[in-house]
Amino acid sequence: MKYKHIFFDLDDTLWDFSRNSEETLLELFDRYELASAGEQSISRETFLATYYSINQELWKQYREDAIDHQSLRTTRFEMLFNQLAIPEAKNLALRFSKDYLGIAPTKPHLCPFAKELLDYLQDKYQLHIITNGFPDIQSVKMNSAALDGYFEVVVTSGSTGYKKPAPQIFEYALQEAKAQISESIMIGDSLEADIVGAQNLALDHVFYNPTQKAHQKEVQQEIKSLQDLLHFF
Repeated sequence: MKYKHIFFDLDDTLWDFSRNSEETLLELFDRYELASAGEQSISRETFLATYYSINQELWKQYREDAIDHQSLRTTRFEMLFNQLAIPEAKNLALRFSKDYLGIAPTKPHLCPFAKELLDYLQDKYQLHIITNGFPDIQSVKMNSAALDGYFEVVVTSGSTGYKKPAPQIFEYALQEAKAQISESIMIGDSLEADIVGAQNLALDHVFYNPTQKAHQKEVQQEIKSLQDLLHFF
């Protein structure tokens, strides 16, 4: 195998963002008694579905530099509470956001086979992270999930000023890792951020697609499970 360097996305590629986030949201839903906080009763399902829709759109705007990270952190919950007709949405959003950001990164759940894969790869390759997350949050996630010892270089959008798929963040990571494009590969779950970003640099890539979502993008490799990579490397 020609590769010496493997670059991973973090959220929903290694660290199970979906599970950790949902656990936190539901804990806070109960703590804040949000089921009865609005003009009408609010179910957990409605709460989550509304949040995910808003959050997905705001992350898209963040990647496109339409909003900054502080706006993302607070606006999503203010929009959520307004949409659910919960009173004093702005004040509540500030407190809820603080609690969410304090709890979610401490959750330890990894994506299936992430630990097994990293154990298998760590003595064979140099492993690195490229993430669009914020440095303060991502470091807590990695520590909570016992990921710290696997990676030589961890590059975040917040520390570089560039977000995937911008080529600059990939170039920065390659430079920090002292890696050549020809001996490197990117693994991530986002077509828009990870795969397009890798393709912009002609960097080899693997699309991790555990839910098998349909798409028209041509990719070099596509996997359903991280376990598949045990046979690839």
